[in-house]
Amino acid sequence: MRTLTNYEPIGFMRIRRHSTALGCDSRGFTLLEILTAIFILAIVVSMVLGAFDAIFSNADRVNIGSDLNEMGGAALDRMARDLKAVHVMLYPRYQPPQLLDDEPDIYRVEGKTTNVGGHTFAWLRFTSMAHLPLNHDTNEGVAEIVYYVQETPDYDYIIRRADHLYPYPEFEERETDPELCEQVRDFTLTYLDAEGKEYEDWDSESDDMEYGTPRAIKIRLALGDETAPDIFTTEILLPVYRYKPIKR
Repeated sequence: MRTLTNYEPIGFMRIRRHSTALGCDSRGFTLLEILTAIFILAIVVSMVLGAFDAIFSNADRVNIGSDLNEMGGAALDRMARDLKAVHVMLYPRYQPPQLLDDEPDIYRVEGKTTNVGGHTFAWLRFTSMAHLPLNHDTNEGVAEIVYYVQETPDYDYIIRRADHLYPYPEFEERETDPELCEQVRDFTLTYLDAEGKEYEDWDSESDDMEYGTPRAIKIRLALGDETAPDIFTTEILLPVYRYKPIKR
């Protein structure tokens, strides 16, 4: 009996010691484990943010590309409307200039290249029935239209469209002339005669052109990024032109 009585407290004490040992093993996270979890979380967050940034960047590029396509298409459409309504004085009413100081034909077609900010762009002057009234102007008639490129204060390039009814003022660049498009990287016009021969310049008051006007005009427009611009091209067949008379 004494032996059993002495043994029971010993067993009880062993059980309590074992429970205490189990409580000591149930410890929290170590500093190394916390730092590892934070590092993994940072990687996951950076990957998610990078994915969002790529999505938004692609969306911005799509929006910019869409804007450029809309602007380039609208510019070509406006030029096509103007050129398809071109007004030209024909023979025998038209008479070539006889003297150097003769007044040039007010319905002449004059196309050349100009240097703007160290870049070469096309410049075109012609007359057309496609006058666009501005500021509530209701007058109509044959308008002098000029396409020209202008440099902006932030070194961008825009195409402006001058439009004036007769009497035509001496041409000068004006900030009030409407913009056809911006972010212009290239603006090239190519002139074709009735035989399809191409010219970089055209002057219908020049003997070199035999006082004729173009049969068609090719337009090349580059907009947007300088290294990878969006290219827009078209060819406008003019509905009326003054042929170059056959030399005898």
